[in-house]
Amino acid sequence: MNINVEKFNNEGFLGPFKISDQHQIASLLQERYIPRQYYTWLKSPHEKSEPIVKIAADKNIVDKLRHILKDNILLWGSLFIEQKPGNRHPWHLDVEHGSWDGATVSIGLKNLNNKTSLSLITYSHLLNSSPIELKQKNNLNCDNDQDVLKEAKKLDPRCELKTFYLNPGEFVLWSGKIWHSTLNESSNMRQSIILQYCTPDNLVKIPSNFEYPNTQWSETKPPCILISGKDNYKYNKVLTRDDIKPFSKYLQKFKISVLYNSRYKIAAIYRKLKNYKK
Repeated sequence: MNINVEKFNNEGFLGPFKISDQHQIASLLQERYIPRQYYTWLKSPHEKSEPIVKIAADKNIVDKLRHILKDNILLWGSLFIEQKPGNRHPWHLDVEHGSWDGATVSIGLKNLNNKTSLSLITYSHLLNSSPIELKQKNNLNCDNDQDVLKEAKKLDPRCELKTFYLNPGEFVLWSGKIWHSTLNESSNMRQSIILQYCTPDNLVKIPSNFEYPNTQWSETKPPCILISGKDNYKYNKVLTRDDIKPFSKYLQKFKISVLYNSRYKIAAIYRKLKNYKK
């Protein structure tokens, strides 16, 4: 497999690509119903989900990660993204990667079209700044693509805006510190998942706030999964495949598809009614 590692190191991204098993998408979508209180923190539903771990270990993803991170790879973060119609996630870099290096995979799942964009700025992972810092310093509008690009170009003229319109089962791989943003101009909820990886020589932490660069950290260790190779450092809480099987497979499937799904939908209806009354 020909992976342009030099492009990734310089420009900060690769893709889009397709996951090897497209049939995983339907079962993966069910996992978003797992109640939040059942896993350690916002970015760890993988500790209770075999389908998330399975797709995180997808051959087409891991083959590319091995070129970038080499053989020893931890999955430290997973997060379902449910982006409402008309919603923009402003330009940012993920605060965790202010503390350690790694790579992020964003996979499109459902309700994707030419109005559901994922954007990044090339070379921005090499900049000694972030959109939120420039907002504080220069009153940067982090919702405006061209304003953010203009500020990035002041720091490195090579910076360019790249925008992707993923199909279900397609993914983009980027360096942890890349500046990125998403926009949903469609009439449906945009569904995607991000998977975040690093090497075991990094100490993974849970942010107790999401302020960059003044991030504070929880003392709780986040659960990671060894996706490839070995962990010779023992810095992190690394789970085995057995640790993510708290119930029998059939009972877990029933809970997610019937019980958790119903609770999730009832809670969504309640939130809509509550907002309507306001």
